[in-house]
Amino acid sequence: MPSDFSLRPLWAVDLGAVLRLQADCYGPDYVEPDEAFASKLRETTALQTCWGAFDASGALRAYAVSLPVCADTMPGLHASDYRCPSRPTLLYLHDVAVGPQGRGRGLAQALLARIEQRAHALGLARMGLIAVQDSAPFWQRLGFAPLPSVPSWLQRKLQSFGEAARYLERVSPAQPLDACQLE
Repeated sequence: MPSDFSLRPLWAVDLGAVLRLQADCYGPDYVEPDEAFASKLRETTALQTCWGAFDASGALRAYAVSLPVCADTMPGLHASDYRCPSRPTLLYLHDVAVGPQGRGRGLAQALLARIEQRAHALGLARMGLIAVQDSAPFWQRLGFAPLPSVPSWLQRKLQSFGEAARYLERVSPAQPLDACQLE
């Protein structure tokens, strides 16, 4: 990650910047309502599973919103009722976005490394995500893979993300990745 960027947990005060960046990165079908993101940030602030990459001026250029979940209770797209379970089984990468000013600088990989560190701190070895907008090859290069078979509850969940959505998962190595290893 370039030295002119820094990572820190996302807070409620960052919601406006997150929503603007989301609108810059996704088509209208994927832009979530304010309350959907607010509920996720509220529930995860203490766990520090949502992170942003900020440039030297303090502007948000990329973010990763990850949610501790039980595998069969991942929130659907636009869901505003996320609640962190008492015994999560995986860390779900709900949204990773890199704005135009941050692309090609290793920000997604740096955010993923930080999220993976948080997963280990929470005792979660599995990480999952739903790849949209033809992003599955990017995630597969980072070690995520499709499940051998997709359970029916997950097939229904994928429908809320569009026809081309793909669920990918990975089991983290015993040691979290260092952001430097990903660049």
